[in-house]
Amino acid sequence: MNRFLIIEDNKLMAEVLAQIIRKCISPKEIIKVSNIASAQKLIIDSSYKIDAIFLDLNIEKPLDGLELLSYIKRTLPDMPVSIITSENETEVVKKVLSHQPTDYLIKPLSVQKVQRSLAKFNRSTNTEVTD
Repeated sequence: MNRFLIIEDNKLMAEVLAQIIRKCISPKEIIKVSNIASAQKLIIDSSYKIDAIFLDLNIEKPLDGLELLSYIKRTLPDMPVSIITSENETEVVKKVLSHQPTDYLIKPLSVQKVQRSLAKFNRSTNTEVTD
């Protein structure tokens, strides 16, 4: 896994996540977008060859990341996706998990949480996350 897409409207949070990913592995590229339209364009454009996605659940409005997750699952069913959120209410978690993301990370993020996601990405694609 060499290319990651971070879909996060909070620029500081996106940069923190990128730094944590870089602490865990040495990716070739980390692409950051702050809205759904930009994310969909990148997902459609196969030249980017994204290996995995970190997706903010509330990117532009509450729970709209769920719609984007559905879109990703329809367009690229094998794409590993970790949801990033501060939402931990049971009903929200159940709703998100019904869309089968690879992982569900609750903010604040940590090296351990991101490492867990990277390991799950690894297992879901049967490829090794490498330095």
